[in-house]
Amino acid sequence: MTTPEPLLLITDDDLLAQRWQDLAPSPLRARGIDGLDAWRAAGHRLVLVDLGCARGGTAPIWTRPAWQRNAEGLAILAASSNPDDDEGLAVLNAGASGYCHSHAPADTLRQALDVIASGELWVGRALLSRLLRLVDTRLPRTGLADWATPLTEREREVAQLAAVGDSNLSIALALGITERTVKAHLKAVFEKLDLSDRLQLALRVHGVR
Repeated sequence: MTTPEPLLLITDDDLLAQRWQDLAPSPLRARGIDGLDAWRAAGHRLVLVDLGCARGGTAPIWTRPAWQRNAEGLAILAASSNPDDDEGLAVLNAGASGYCHSHAPADTLRQALDVIASGELWVGRALLSRLLRLVDTRLPRTGLADWATPLTEREREVAQLAAVGDSNLSIALALGITERTVKAHLKAVFEKLDLSDRLQLALRVHGVR
């Protein structure tokens, strides 16, 4: 099974390009980040980028002009051969829609591409929890923000705990409620705030998006 949407592969690693080749029907390959200009101009969106791609400079690929010109209009899955929290947070803040291991199984990469193609965000479970905690520790806390206005007091409590990566079980124990109740509150929070996942919730809670 391949993703039906046109896909641009950006990597200067021939072996990695070969590994990614079957993710979509006849994907286009670019060896450097400047390939984003023509891809977006052609009306396409979906991109899988090798963050280790050195062509075009030594600066991190998400800080280069071609990325900054185009990221907002694209659905970019950023792939790293050595993922870490700082890099993941930086890439997401630079406009990527997802972050994953560059050598993840093909089925995982296809799922990630499908998720970001639908307008949602993608990171792995373990990394998601760490990224949420990084967001919580690095950004300033504020009073009752706009995101909290439509929520009940209990929904706010659940949202704040979920936004720092707490599991449903941890939230249930902290608040003295059942996991089923936590799930119900989270569903209500996502619907009221028009969100799809916990990463979007964390970014909203901390004013990033």
